Amino acid sequence: MRKRRSELGSIGRQFNTWLVQNNDAEIAQQVEVLPLRRDIVTLLTYVRDNKVVGTQSSGNMPLKAVREVTACFVNPPKLDVTIGKHTYRIRSEADLWPLHFLRIIAEVGSLITVAPARRWRLTAKGVEFLGANPLLQMVSLLAIWWYEVNWLVAYPYTGMGEFLPPLFNRVTLDHLLSLPVGMKLFFEDFANELIEETGLTWTAKDNSAAPMLLRGSIARMVIHIISNFGLVEREYKEEQLGKETTPMLDTFEITPFGRALLEAIMMVKV
Repeated sequence: MRKRRSELGSIGRQFNTWLVQNNDAEIAQQVEVLPLRRDIVTLLTYVRDNKVVGTQSSGNMPLKAVREVTACFVNPPKLDVTIGKHTYRIRSEADLWPLHFLRIIAEVGSLITVAPARRWRLTAKGVEFLGANPLLQMVSLLAIWWYEVNWLVAYPYTGMGEFLPPLFNRVTLDHLLSLPVGMKLFFEDFANELIEETGLTWTAKDNSAAPMLLRGSIARMVIHIISNFGLVEREYKEEQLGKETTPMLDTFEITPFGRALLEAIMMVKV
């Protein structure tokens, strides 16, 4: 999951001028209400105030804690799904992406420490994060995702290999910054361009569906993730797959708030 580490204080110093220029009322309001920011504050506060002991095998959050912390999320995810007479329950924190995603950001960003059969603990950096300006919180979270996390955690298929092409994240950032703000953009065109620019390839022997699978990776690793950060708004269309229809990502547009955050993390020195 981890690539490299940067410190919240260092980010704060780099963004001091940017924060002053951009922390207007509209942006501040968007940051305050963004579910991702509120949910990670909920997670860190829960770890600070409760004894969370990681599971023996992986150090994941125990299911009792999973239920308690996610019940306080802005949009609590469903933990149990009933189909007919059978109820399917999650078996691990890793089965619940909305929580597991936040845990990855918090752990890789050194906001918490996690280990098998050991108590989860809030770090000094985590304490600093909870007391930080909400806009700085968002910028630091996005910087953690952009520069420290291996994005393949969002699309963990063997055909993608173990690592993305060199500078994939940086090229993606440059490409997003080249796009107009507030204009509907076709996802398929964006994905095909990014695949070509980055040299992204499907490594499995069976590559008959490679173009579709690679576009799927762009949807999961890029668009869906940055949507959680409020960077884009998405629109879907219904497509026929066999006998069933399924919603497919059709268009997206960069939000003014998203453009501001992308410009902010461009300032991070890595």
